[in-house]
Amino acid sequence: MLCLLFFTGLLQAQRTIVDEIVAVVGTEVILRSEVEQQAQQMYVQGYIEKNDTNAICTVLEDIIYQKMMLSQAQFDSLKVDDEQVEQELNRRVQYFIQQIGSREKLEQYLGKSIEQMKADFRESIKNQLLVNQMQQKIIGNIKVTPSEVKDFYNGIPTDSLPYVPAEVQIGQIVIIPPIKDDEKIRIKKELNEIREQILAGSKFSLKARIYSEDPGSAEKGGELGFLRREDLVPDFAGAAFSLKEGDVSEVVETEYGFHIIQLIEKRGELANFRHILMKPKVNSADLLKAEIRLDSIYRAIKLGEISFQKAAEQYSMDEDTRNNGGLLINPSDGGTRFSLDDLDAYTYQYVSGLKAGDMTKPVAYEMHGGKKAVRVLYLLTRIEPHVASLTTDYQRIMNAALAFKQNKAMEAWVFSKQDELYVRIDETFKNCTFKVRWFDKKNNY
Repeated sequence: MLCLLFFTGLLQAQRTIVDEIVAVVGTEVILRSEVEQQAQQMYVQGYIEKNDTNAICTVLEDIIYQKMMLSQAQFDSLKVDDEQVEQELNRRVQYFIQQIGSREKLEQYLGKSIEQMKADFRESIKNQLLVNQMQQKIIGNIKVTPSEVKDFYNGIPTDSLPYVPAEVQIGQIVIIPPIKDDEKIRIKKELNEIREQILAGSKFSLKARIYSEDPGSAEKGGELGFLRREDLVPDFAGAAFSLKEGDVSEVVETEYGFHIIQLIEKRGELANFRHILMKPKVNSADLLKAEIRLDSIYRAIKLGEISFQKAAEQYSMDEDTRNNGGLLINPSDGGTRFSLDDLDAYTYQYVSGLKAGDMTKPVAYEMHGGKKAVRVLYLLTRIEPHVASLTTDYQRIMNAALAFKQNKAMEAWVFSKQDELYVRIDETFKNCTFKVRWFDKKNNY
């Protein structure tokens, strides 16, 4: 959501607007355009209803909370270093480059360079990071007990319980065929030849556009943007951060393939690199062998000689799921359930027609990072659309109970600070239904 608001801000910054101050919190001002932008964005995302007459008031009060936390963060001398700000700016810029197609298209759309855009929003990103720190101080240690989850659920009116769409739990067993040594030698030889050409004067960025198999960076001349060491896989980071500016690394092997890397610039803990990635290919014979091996495991499961979970633990070569009995993890909540809309098209294609307990036959697919592999998919459970209950939706209800408790803690903090911080709200909002009676406070008029 913050990314989307950031992008809305970028677009808004291009327009000339007649604006006005609608609230002041400490030394921070809130503009009408800021409130309207966020209200529009929340409506687009479905957080508020179009006919909600108090929506603009709710958004204003949320922004007041944000400004109060920012003021308190500054009073508490919380710090955000330049590297954190730069990293967050780069993360958001990369997100929008991916959405719009390229760096050049984004710059053309905004009518300014990426660096100009980042300069315009560096201060607001720093403030957002300070607010996040302050919020963590207030609610970061809050937990909910099982009894609190139960009480929260029991307190929801029956006719207000959410309707949960169909969900599935999916397991997989993955066999990854080996890469032949002669294929690795071929790739390394080709990369070394490219490296020699670069050292002899060829442009790294041009070679990256021609040869790199990293679709996210190839069209940008291999440029990755400013990253921290921990943002990179260890082998890549070790080689990349040992370079001097302008240097080109030897060939580096990672889980994604083979790279050569050039350091563009280093800023403290952050550095910007170019790289050329080339991926060794699995030959068709080895892919067939992997399929035959997995087919024998598939048949053993079908005959009842081994359970799917045991087979996944013993034979699967996917480290992310092997120790979880093969179950896929939903990155959105850390659970094992997926709504059908959460599934990628490839997985949906194979599991949508399965019944609970069914498996697909071995199928070839491309893993994260581009490796070719073979897998079987297993539908552990299919939960039909239903009204949420503690039995079937404990994780979902626990998350809602935690959010409710955190919101209450935030409101309590605001109440405790409302007489310490100067807050003034424009009279045009006097008829709003706020959580805090701002217009009754001595520091408001």
